[in-house]
Amino acid sequence: PASRLLPSISDTTGYIIWLLSLCTACQSCAHVLFKRGSDATDSGEAHFGPRTLLLALSSPSIWGGILIHIVEFAVWVEILGHLPLSVAFPMESISYVTVLVATRLFLREAVPPRRWMGVALICAGIAMLGVAP
Repeated sequence: PASRLLPSISDTTGYIIWLLSLCTACQSCAHVLFKRGSDATDSGEAHFGPRTLLLALSSPSIWGGILIHIVEFAVWVEILGHLPLSVAFPMESISYVTVLVATRLFLREAVPPRRWMGVALICAGIAMLGVAP
């Protein structure tokens, strides 16, 4: 059968890939929400201060980002239960890619070609990790 020709992914590997994908998606969503909340609560302060903190804590977007980061934390702890940190942490750097794409899609931020090239290098590094012994 054709299924014998394709490499199989074990249940554990599939689960870890799913967890890494969920962690990355959570991080991207949370960062977009933090940016939207930050933009909506601009206090006019150039630095972090009590007024900025109070405005941030009154933002539903900020709270959404916090809640998503809590989910991300739980997922990350589960990932670390299956992978060494020296493997998991570099694999999680795919979030640089997803955050950049999310800022382009949802925040309409301009992304210059040099930044896309940097993301391509990150992807190349992650690919190298995937084939490393």
